Amino acid sequence: MSFIEVSHQVVPGMKTYPGLPEPSVDVVFDYDASRERYQGKAEFFIASLHLCGNTGTYVDSPIHRYRGGADLAGLPLERLADLETVVVDCSGAADRAIGPEALAGVEMRYRAVLVRTDFSLRWGTEEYFGPNPFLTADACEMLVRQGALFVGIDSLNIDDTGDASRPAHTALLGAGIPICEHMTNLAAVPESGGRLHAVPIAWVGGASFPVRAYVII
Repeated sequence: MSFIEVSHQVVPGMKTYPGLPEPSVDVVFDYDASRERYQGKAEFFIASLHLCGNTGTYVDSPIHRYRGGADLAGLPLERLADLETVVVDCSGAADRAIGPEALAGVEMRYRAVLVRTDFSLRWGTEEYFGPNPFLTADACEMLVRQGALFVGIDSLNIDDTGDASRPAHTALLGAGIPICEHMTNLAAVPESGGRLHAVPIAWVGGASFPVRAYVII
């Protein structure tokens, strides 16, 4: 058994998406301060992490797009954990738009479909915030029809950021399919046969939240 990390680390001050707040850390107690609290018998480090739900590699729930949709606490674990994976390799595509032809012949029913573009290689640079690879509306409708349980992509957004209608989010979240954006290291994941775990906290009312996503081989 081996584990493949497919999520980015969260670092104070990092930028995930232009215009969204960057994470910061407040130390509640450091080791020295806590020793007095515990009469010199122990010491602890306690800190608060302040972040936007859309930080690093995160999962979107339906309420992110739809008023009254399922929140993070309402997502079924069977759509987030121990999912059989299939990787769609679009890393050599000349076009940013990934249509249904890229999914032709892919067995996606009851699986987590991970779309590899290798755009994640730009992570941490200004290029990452440029024109991104994305799934078209037709591709997402195909994913819904074929019964995908989860869809992830190693790109800035699963949609074309120039399209305000956000058809990928609209179709997938409308069908109750969690979306994971800003994945990474998908080149290390085999085409099929892995098991994905990408579980956010059970946040009542939460729309999106970071995950430590990994694939077990």
